[in-house]
Amino acid sequence: MKRSLFSVSISVLCFLVLLSSCKSSDFIKPVDTLLSPPLYHEEYESLVDAFREKVSKNAVFCSPRSGEYTSAITIKDLDGDNENEALIFYKDEIESSVAKLHYFNVVDGEWVSRSDLNGYGNEVEKVMISDMDGDGNSELIVIWRVSGVSSSNIMSVYRTSYGLDKYKELSNETCSVCELADIDGDSRDEIFYINQTSSSGVVQRVARAVRLSGNSVVIMGEAKVDPNISSYVSVKTEKASGDSPLRFYIDALKGETQMITELVYWDAAKAQLCAPFLDLNTMSNIETLRDNSLVSTDINNDGIIDIPVQGRVICDDGVNRIYLTEWTDYSSGEPVTVAETAVNFTDGYMINLSDSEAETARIVDYSSQNCWVVCKIGKDGTQTELYSVLNVSAERWADDEFEAYFPVLESDGNVVCVYITDKGTNSGITQEYLKSRITKIP
Repeated sequence: MKRSLFSVSISVLCFLVLLSSCKSSDFIKPVDTLLSPPLYHEEYESLVDAFREKVSKNAVFCSPRSGEYTSAITIKDLDGDNENEALIFYKDEIESSVAKLHYFNVVDGEWVSRSDLNGYGNEVEKVMISDMDGDGNSELIVIWRVSGVSSSNIMSVYRTSYGLDKYKELSNETCSVCELADIDGDSRDEIFYINQTSSSGVVQRVARAVRLSGNSVVIMGEAKVDPNISSYVSVKTEKASGDSPLRFYIDALKGETQMITELVYWDAAKAQLCAPFLDLNTMSNIETLRDNSLVSTDINNDGIIDIPVQGRVICDDGVNRIYLTEWTDYSSGEPVTVAETAVNFTDGYMINLSDSEAETARIVDYSSQNCWVVCKIGKDGTQTELYSVLNVSAERWADDEFEAYFPVLESDGNVVCVYITDKGTNSGITQEYLKSRITKIP
């Protein structure tokens, strides 16, 4: 796939402060105000002049909210001819409800207006650019967003028409999640997205992989995922290899406090998209359901994303219930626990427990004092206090009120500190050991 030789996004700090998004009228100014010297190099001034003359004198720009291209104006070689083209996202006026895309190319050193395309929302969520079919010309994938409606983004796919002087729309589809990646290992990018549909009052969510074929966007495969989602939080992928497919890890909220992680990947042998966590009987992902908002991450730095799975209860005093978090690697097709942690969401730290510690650990939670006491349960049921972890303000810590404690973490004006009991010391627990085991929540 041919990559562009030169790519420039206009990202001058003053410009970003003014233009950060079209989501708030406080940051939207007329083009005459936004695009005026001395903020721009001469070549950009000529583009702005062409835009004013041929498109609109009163337009306001819309910056994409996320992704690689976060400027309202992106200048890039889109067709591999060693000349830059320009993409401009704008609205006709502040009150306009439709964001638009305008395309310029260069002829004899002059910016020439080529395509003006209406969007499907009043904001631009994300822009992705790739030569999806290997013909040397980049396709555009634009996610249009309607303010306040995160589940109803519109994904539009554009490609150049015959003669390479215009962009035209090939397809549009609703989506909640959308990523561009080489899904099937053919060295060309495909589109991965999650679509929500409703029929007879029944909501379904489907993960899809699509590719470009001629002037059509073709579905490669699809797989049902959990429909009972409040919102999607993050999408992560791993680097694929010859033996390992590209895997998508999608963290999603269910209600206000519960979270799941969807795992979706392309099975080359079956030539289909797979989402193994959905229970077809309940139409729910119960494999990774947890009562916290902990997101997936590579917890042990081995290059594989690990999913936090809810383990056994390690604290239940009738008021507070704390679960052991088992970080699980699903790369082999079978779940393998690679780490076990006790996570204190209130105070922003977690304790990494060894296998033997996890089997016998219990926590006493003194939440009113921001204190956890970590204990060991013996075979006879006796409970031995090993160490306490306390979160205090930096001011209190500076007053030497906690001389028996030693610090392990400092952040946001607080100090997380630890006191080791005599029985903890006799069990071999040291300051160095706990400093390596108590970390920030990823």
